[in-house]
Amino acid sequence: MADLIPPLPDLEEEVARLVALLPEGFPVRDPDAYSVFGTYLRLAAQASLEARAFARALAPQLLVTRATGAWLDEHAKGMGLERKPARPARLRLRCVASASGTFPPGALVGLGELRYRVQGPYAPEALVEGVSEGVGSRYTLPVGAVLYPVTVVPGLERLEVVEVLEAGQDEETDEELRARLLLSWPALSRGSTYHAYMSWALEVPEVRKVKVLDQHPRGQGTVDVVIAPAQGFPSPELIARVQALVDERRPVTADALVRGPTPRTLNLSLRLHRLPGSPPLEAWRSCALDFLHGLDIGEPFWPSRLMDRLHDYGGLEAVEVLTPAAPVVPAQDELLVPGEVSVVE
Repeated sequence: MADLIPPLPDLEEEVARLVALLPEGFPVRDPDAYSVFGTYLRLAAQASLEARAFARALAPQLLVTRATGAWLDEHAKGMGLERKPARPARLRLRCVASASGTFPPGALVGLGELRYRVQGPYAPEALVEGVSEGVGSRYTLPVGAVLYPVTVVPGLERLEVVEVLEAGQDEETDEELRARLLLSWPALSRGSTYHAYMSWALEVPEVRKVKVLDQHPRGQGTVDVVIAPAQGFPSPELIARVQALVDERRPVTADALVRGPTPRTLNLSLRLHRLPGSPPLEAWRSCALDFLHGLDIGEPFWPSRLMDRLHDYGGLEAVEVLTPAAPVVPAQDELLVPGEVSVVE
């Protein structure tokens, strides 16, 4: 883009350019900055610079490969696509209580800074539904996580997560939307192409990771579409929805199977050398978990990449990856999932 629109000069360089455009014999060749003519000349130069700066800022938004934000949304609309919205998490919770009762209106339970709304009756061992107050994948808690009342609820001691009914979802990023938009052109074909299967699977809002195995993984004419949400593994319902979409569009000669990735556990142990004022170890453990959850299907774990990510947050003098001692390279249909993750000093 810099080659298409040259860098802007400063004000005095632009003034000199305008002076050079004056006709031969013009009485003023070196206008004083404080003269009337010099003032108007500089106003003209400033207007020219601002117009060119606007064009320089606008030009990238005209290209799908460089557009951002609302501009990228407009490009997507032209292909019938919309940015995937963020949404809250829904959890099934088991009550640990010494008495029965009904949650007061607007009752909240929480884990750390995460808050969930619960309603209706509760009783010992009863199951209730909790909906996160905010949106995003960070509200998706693992089975077994414990939440405590934020609102006073008589007799209620805690709640335990027994099932994730609906995972929280982050808003689709510009890069994710751009990737779908660039895939939409080859997807217009009904041919059995890698890009078409990628595009079809990513149309389902919950799907954020896709790996297409198109080299006859189960024999001649077979294609495997391996999918996953932003965090964790796909539910049978999600797999069925994507399978129905693929079956509707695939060539009749193709045997396309939608499935989840094969899990591969990754145990991680870190030693941190923190600077004064650095966040507590649990915060760094959360950062490491976020990194692991962000790995794509078939994406290797490189210790150096994790170290770079942690250093980017600041507050660390050094990071040692104790285990694994070497990169972990999964198979193309495997997804690395966190096992035991420990952070020590």
